[in-house]
Amino acid sequence: MATTKTTARKSEGRADWSLTSRGPVMATAQGALGLAAVAIAGDLFSISPLWGGAATAAGAIATVVRSAHLAHPPAGLLYRLGCWLGAGSWLTCTLAAGLWSQTAWAALGIGAVTSGILAPLGRAKPRTSRTGSTGRSLVLGRTAKVGEEWERRIQRVCRMRAQVTDVVAWPTKCGYDLHIDLPGAGSTRAQLATAADALATDARLPQGCGVEVAPGAHRGAVVLRVATVNRLEQDIDYPADYRPRSILEPISLGEYRDSSPAEVLLREASALITGQKGSGKTTTLHALTAGIGLCTDALVWHIDLNGGGMSQAWLHPWLEGDSWRPAVDWAAATPEEALTIAETALAIAKDRKKSTRALKVKANASLMPVSSDLPEIVILVDEGAEALAPANRDPVLRGLREALEELQRIGRNEACNVIVSSLRATQDMISPNVKKQSGVRVGMYVQDEEELSFLFGWNRGLSLADLPGVGCGFIQAGQGAPRPFRSYFMRPGDVVDAAHAVARIRPELDPAAREVAGRAYETRYERMRTAFTDLDGDDERQEELPARYTAPAPSRPHLAAVSCGTDAAAWPDLRDLTRKPATPAPAMTSAADWPDLPQPRRGEMLQAEQIRPIAAAPAAPGRPLPEVLARALEAFAAARDDRMHSETLAARLGYNGPTELAEALSVCGVTTLPNAFERAGSRRRGYSREDLEAAAERIRRGGQDIPASTA
Repeated sequence: MATTKTTARKSEGRADWSLTSRGPVMATAQGALGLAAVAIAGDLFSISPLWGGAATAAGAIATVVRSAHLAHPPAGLLYRLGCWLGAGSWLTCTLAAGLWSQTAWAALGIGAVTSGILAPLGRAKPRTSRTGSTGRSLVLGRTAKVGEEWERRIQRVCRMRAQVTDVVAWPTKCGYDLHIDLPGAGSTRAQLATAADALATDARLPQGCGVEVAPGAHRGAVVLRVATVNRLEQDIDYPADYRPRSILEPISLGEYRDSSPAEVLLREASALITGQKGSGKTTTLHALTAGIGLCTDALVWHIDLNGGGMSQAWLHPWLEGDSWRPAVDWAAATPEEALTIAETALAIAKDRKKSTRALKVKANASLMPVSSDLPEIVILVDEGAEALAPANRDPVLRGLREALEELQRIGRNEACNVIVSSLRATQDMISPNVKKQSGVRVGMYVQDEEELSFLFGWNRGLSLADLPGVGCGFIQAGQGAPRPFRSYFMRPGDVVDAAHAVARIRPELDPAAREVAGRAYETRYERMRTAFTDLDGDDERQEELPARYTAPAPSRPHLAAVSCGTDAAAWPDLRDLTRKPATPAPAMTSAADWPDLPQPRRGEMLQAEQIRPIAAAPAAPGRPLPEVLARALEAFAAARDDRMHSETLAARLGYNGPTELAEALSVCGVTTLPNAFERAGSRRRGYSREDLEAAAERIRRGGQDIPASTA
C-alpha cells in the first residue's frame, strides 16, 4: 500500500508525454506529423506512389463502413472522407513528384489548418448510455434509431422526457427490451404501466403483441418489453422433461412472449386461477399437476366437483393396471370425499405445527424443511365455485369451504398448500379471503376486461388485445406486474406419459401424517377406484367391486369407505352409514301399499327408516326427547337458521354460559362444530341444527341411552 502511494506521488510531478488527443489542435498536429513521417519514410525507401493511392482508397472505404455502423451524421461522414482523400492525395503526389519542395510542405500545412478548423463537423452525436458494473456501453447503430423513436413516443403519449439507455433484442427475434431512465419531477413507473396499451397502439404493434413494464436497476429505471411477433397464438407443448425436481424450485406453467418460462414458486404461496369456460384453466392445472408431481418432496391431491374430469387422465394408468400407484395421491369427485380431503389436510397441518418443532430447531429455520420424508401437500381444486361459493348453504360444501379457507390461512409454514380455479374472481364465486391470500394469480382468457380487474385490481393497464385466445392469460407472482403468457398444452396422451413418470418419482406421505389421517387415508384408493372406474361395461366386474372395495366405517362418520358407483346423484350421505339399520318395511303385495318416497338431498340416499307404507299400522310412539334437546330444536326453528353460536343458544335456553349448555347437550351426544363460523358479524363456534336433529332421531329410535334424570 505504501509503495503504491509513493509511486502515485512521484507520478504527479512528471510531464505527460502521451500522444492521447485532447482537442482539435492536438489532433490536427498529430495527424500532420504522422502524415509527414509516412511521406519521409516512403521517399527514403523509394516506395511507389500506387501504394499511397491504395492506402487512400482503403481508408475511405473503412471510414464509410465505420460511420454507418456508428450512425454518424452526414456532415461527420463527409468530413472524415475529406480528411482521408486530402491526406491520401498529398501523400501520392509527394511520392511521385518529390518531397523536398516548398509547395509540398505548404500544401500539407494548409490542409492541416483546414481540417482543424472543420473538426467540429466530424464530432459524432453524443449517444445515450447505460451505466453498469463494467462501465458505460453505447447504444449504437439501428438500436439508436429505435431508442430515439421510443423517446419521442413516450414524450408524445405519456408527456414524459424519458431516456432510452439500451436496446436489447430477444434471442427469439420476436421483440426487444428497452432500458429507460425516468426523469425526475414526480415521474413514476406506474405512469408507463397505465399507458402500456396506448404505447403499443402508437407503435402500431401487431395484434396479440404489446408492451410490458418491468422494474429496472433502480426506482428511476424501467424496462419495457416490446413484442413484435405474436408467439402466443400457437400451442406450446409441455416439455417432455420428467427429471426429478424440488418444490423449492420454480414450477413452469408455460412461456412468456420472449420464450422465457412462466414460472411460479409454490412452496409458500397459494394460487388462484380464473377464466371463462374453455379458457384453459384445466390445461393450466394439468401443467401444475405435472410440475408439482415431479417434485420428490411434494404430493398432489385433487378436488374436482365437476365430474372428476381433471383427475381421470392422471389416474388412467393406475386404473388400467399399468402403474402400481396413481400419480395423484388422493382424488375426490364428490363433496363428501372432498370434505374428507380438506379436513385431513387441515388436521395434518395442525399436527405439524407441534410435531416439527424439533426439526425446525435442528435445521435452524423458521420455515419447516420439506423433503421426501416430509413432503408438502398441494391440493388442486378445479371449478372452485362449487366448493368455495360463500352463498352455498349445503352443509357439506359449507364445511369444505371453511376447511379449505382455514387451511390456506394456517398451512403455509407446515407445507399444506391450496390452489383453486374458478370461473370468476367475484365474491359470489370465491371468498375475498381466498383471493387476498393467493400470492400467485393467473387470469386465463376472458371476453370482458373487467374480469381481469376483479382478479388483478383496477388501473393495471391490462388489455385483452394482448391475449390472442384460449390457452393464454396473465400471470402475476407476488408484487410483480401481470404478464401475458401461453400455458403449456397437455393432450391426454401427454398426461398419461407424465402420470407414469410422476408415479415413479413422487414420495409417500410421512408416517406422522398418515397416523393423523387414519383409516380415511388408508382406504382412499378403494374409494378412488370405485368412483373413477366405469362400471357400466362388465356385469361380473360390477358384482365383485362392492365386496373388494368396501371397507369398515371408521369412527368419524363422513370418513367411511363405501362403494359409491358413478352416478353422483345416487351417492349416499356417508354420515348415515354409522347409524343402526332400521327395521325392514313390511312386504307390500298391492300398489295401495307402496310408499310415498320423499325427495333426497344432493349426495344423499334414502334410508330405510324414511320409507313408510301408506297402509301400515301406526308405529308405536318413540321415546321422549330430553328437555334441553327439544328446547334447542325449538330455538333453531324460531331463529330459522341452521347454525347458532354457543352464547346465543345458551342465552335462549336460559343457561349460564356455553359451558353449562355444552354439559347438558353432551349427554344427548351433541357437541359443538369443529370449526368456527360467522353469524351477526362475529366468528365463533357453535351448534348445528343438523346435529341436533340427528341426535333426536337416534334417541327416538332407541339408538342412544339417556339418563333418566335427563329424559
